[in-house]
Amino acid sequence: MNVIPASGEVGSDATIRIRMGSSLSASNDPLIIIDGFPTRGSANLNAINPNDIESFTVLKDASATAIYGSRASNGVIIVTTKKGSVGPQKPQFNYSTNFSVSTVYEHLDVLKADEFRTAVNELRGDNLPGTFQFGTASTDWQDEIFRSGFGQDHNFSVTGAYKNMPYRVSVGYTNQSGIVKSNDYNRTNLGIGLNPKFLDNHLSVDINVKGSFENNHGRDGSIISTAAFFDPTRPVYDETYGATGPGLGYFMWRDDNGAILNQAAVNPVATIELKKKNKHTNRSIGSAAFNYKVHGLEDLSFNLNLGYDVSKADDHTKTPTNAPSMFTDNKNDGTNLDKHEIEKYRSTLLDLYANYNKEFNRKHSLSAMAGYEWQRFWKDKEVTQFDWDGNDIGHETTYEVSELYLISFFGRLNYSFDSRFMLTATLRADASSRFSPDTRWGYFPSIALAWRMINEEFLQGIDVLSDLKLRLSYGQTGQQEIGSYYVYMPMYTASYDNARYEFGDKWYTTYRPNGYDPNIKWETTETFNIGIDFGFLNHRISGSVDAYKRNTKDLLNKITVPAGSNFNAEIETNIGNMESKGVEVALTAIPVKTRDWEWSISGNFTWNQSKITKLNVIENEDNKASTQTGSAGGTGYYLQLHTTGETPYTFYLSKQAYDENGNYLDGVYLDANGEQTSSENEKYVTGKSSLAPYYFGLSTKLTYKNWDLVINAHGSAGNYVFNYLKASDSYEELYSNSTSNNILRNTYELKQEYARRYSDHYLENASFLRIDNIRLGYTFNNLWDKTSSLNVSVGIQNVFTFSGYSGIDPELSDGIDRNSYQRPRVFMMGLNLNF
Repeated sequence: MNVIPASGEVGSDATIRIRMGSSLSASNDPLIIIDGFPTRGSANLNAINPNDIESFTVLKDASATAIYGSRASNGVIIVTTKKGSVGPQKPQFNYSTNFSVSTVYEHLDVLKADEFRTAVNELRGDNLPGTFQFGTASTDWQDEIFRSGFGQDHNFSVTGAYKNMPYRVSVGYTNQSGIVKSNDYNRTNLGIGLNPKFLDNHLSVDINVKGSFENNHGRDGSIISTAAFFDPTRPVYDETYGATGPGLGYFMWRDDNGAILNQAAVNPVATIELKKKNKHTNRSIGSAAFNYKVHGLEDLSFNLNLGYDVSKADDHTKTPTNAPSMFTDNKNDGTNLDKHEIEKYRSTLLDLYANYNKEFNRKHSLSAMAGYEWQRFWKDKEVTQFDWDGNDIGHETTYEVSELYLISFFGRLNYSFDSRFMLTATLRADASSRFSPDTRWGYFPSIALAWRMINEEFLQGIDVLSDLKLRLSYGQTGQQEIGSYYVYMPMYTASYDNARYEFGDKWYTTYRPNGYDPNIKWETTETFNIGIDFGFLNHRISGSVDAYKRNTKDLLNKITVPAGSNFNAEIETNIGNMESKGVEVALTAIPVKTRDWEWSISGNFTWNQSKITKLNVIENEDNKASTQTGSAGGTGYYLQLHTTGETPYTFYLSKQAYDENGNYLDGVYLDANGEQTSSENEKYVTGKSSLAPYYFGLSTKLTYKNWDLVINAHGSAGNYVFNYLKASDSYEELYSNSTSNNILRNTYELKQEYARRYSDHYLENASFLRIDNIRLGYTFNNLWDKTSSLNVSVGIQNVFTFSGYSGIDPELSDGIDRNSYQRPRVFMMGLNLNF
C-alpha cells in the first residue's frame, strides 16, 4: 500500500493506492470500510478521530477482496474503532494532546529584486516602453504569504462497562494553521460506541456513531505561484487611491493613466487578507450490527448491519467591494462577491447475511455464509452567486441532484482440514444503477487455497522454523465508479435564463443533449496471487513474499471522441484492457531483545509493472492506440498518454536538443529522424511514467526501559515528474501586457525565451527516500496507582528528503509539478495520560 501524504494545506486528504490501482479514469481509491460501513476514498477518514481507531486491515489479494465485489478492484482497508471493555466496571480514562509548529521547507528559487532589475534590462530592455519604471521596493512575496503554522490536538475518551454493557465515549478537537497565511483548519470529533449482549449472550449488538464538525479556511488555489512570480520591486501596499478606493490600499497594476489593468496578476497579499474562503462540513457516520446465534442451533447465526453516512458542506467565498481581485474576476469592475456552494450527501446501507459454522471429528471445520446488501447514495449541490446585498450579479443559480443504487448477493464457503489445509470460495453478484438494465449485473467469483506447512510432521524437528504457510488465490472484482451517476442515460442540460430563445411574445428554455454511452458496463479485474508467510527463531524474524498478476478488461475511461459521433467531445466508456504484475516483500526482525532493551526493524519492498494491452480508440501513426491524459492546465495541454504497450500515464513530449557540449538549446528539438526542428509538436512516447515501479518502506523502534525511539521512512524509484513550473516559465514573462513579472533563476540561466511546455528537458527522475518522522518518548508508570501512566514525546515530521529532483518535492500523485502547496517540516510535542 502506497500512501502519498496530503499536501501542506491543512485539512487536505492523502492519496492511497494499493498495488498502484487497477483503473485509468475510474477511481483508484481503495474501498474503506469503517465499522462495517463501506465508504470510498481517503477523505472519509477525516470523519474519524485517529485516536478512536483500533486497527487497520489491508486486503490486497483476489480472494480477500472478492467478497466486497463491486468496489474492491483497488483493494480494501477495514477500519475498526475502539470498543468498550467487558472487564472491571470502573471506567478507564485517556487524555492525549500534542502541539506542533510547521515551518516552510523551501522557497521557489526566483530572482531577488536587484537580480530582477538586471534581468529585465538585459533580456527585455529593447521591448520596454519609455514610460516603464521599476518599483522602489524590495519585496520577497513568498515571505509575505508564508508563515510558521501552529497546531494543537486534544482527545479525551472514557471506556468501561455499565451493568455488563461495554461503552466508549470520545471527544477530540484539532486546530491547525497552515504555512500559508489565512489557511486555518479546525475539527471537532465526537464518538460513542455501545456493545451490549442480550438473550443469554445469544444476541450481540454493536452500535457506533461518529460525528465531525470541520471548519476549513482555505486559500486561493494559485496564491503560491502568484506570489513567487509577482514583481519583487512592487510594494505590498499603495494608498495613493485611498484605503476605501479601488484596491483598498493594496498595490494594483495600472496603466500610465491610472486605469486598472484587468488582465494583470493580483496582489497575493491582498487576496489572502481580503478574500475569505470558509468551508464548513458537518458529517456523521453510524452503524448498528446485530448478531443472533439461534437458540439450540448455535452453529447458525444471523447478522443484520444497518448504517448511514450523512454530510453537509457549505463552501462560502466572500470578497469585498474594490478588492484587487474583483477587478480581474467576477464583473471586473470591483463589485463585491458572495458565493455559496452547498453540497449535501447521504448514503444508507442494509446488509443481511446468515453464517453457519461447524466442526466435524476435530479435524474438519466448515463455515458457510450467504447474504444480501443494499446501498443508496444521494447528493445535492447548489451554487449561488450574489453581491453582499443579495442582488443577482448575473451568475445563474445551479442545481444538481443525483442518486445511485448498488445491490448485491454474495456467498462464501470456508473449509479447513486438520489446521493444515484451507479452502475459501466466494461468489458475489453486484448491480449498479450507473449501468443500463442490459449491463447492470456483474458476477465476481474467487477461490483461495492455503497450506500451513509448519503443522506438517516432517517440519516438526526444525526448531529454527516457527511459521511457514503457502497461499494461492484467484478472484475477480468489479469497478463502476466513473463520471456521473447517469453515464448510460440520454440526459439534457437546460439553458440558463439569459440564454433562452424568444418566439413570439414568450421566452423558451432550450435543452442541450449530453454525451453518453448506452452500452457502458462493468470494468472487471482478475487477480492471481501466490504468497508465503514465514517465521524463524521463535518469530524473531518473520515476513511474507507475494507475487501477483492482474488483468483488467473493459477499462473505464473518459476519452475524446470524433466530432459528430456523440453529443459531447468527451464521454465515459469502456476502452480496453490492462495487465499488471508485481512482487511484494515484507520483513520484520528483532535483533536485540533483553529485559531492558528491544530493537525491531521492519521493511517492505514492492515491484509493480503495469502495461496497457488494448485500447478501443483510433490508432496513431505508430499503429498504437492512445488517449490523452495528464492535463497541465489550460486547453489542450496534455503531457501524458494511455497507450498500448506502455505503462499508464506515460509522458508524451518533445525531444530536447543540446549542443556538442551538452548545453541546452532553447526552442530546438529533435524530430523522429534525429534532425533539429523548432516545432514542439514533434513528440514521442518517452517510455517513462509517473507511476513508480518500485516502492519501499522502512521503520525501526528502539526501547530501553521506559524510553522509546521510532523512525519511519519511505520512498520510490523509477518514476518521473515533469517540472511544469519550470517548463512553462520564460523570460518573455519579465514584461508582458504592460506588467512586469518575476521568473525562476533556472529560466534566467538558460535564457529560455518562451514557455517550453513539452520539452523532455524538464522530465526528471523522481526517485526519493523520505525520512517521514522521528519520535522520542518516555513513559512514567504508576503515577498514583497501577492503572495510571503518562507518555511524553517529542518528534519531527517530514524530516528530510533525499532526491535528485530539482523541484521542491518529487512525491506527487499525478507526476506533474505545478507548484502545489508544499508539505512543511513539523516539530511536535505530545502527552498521553491514562488513568
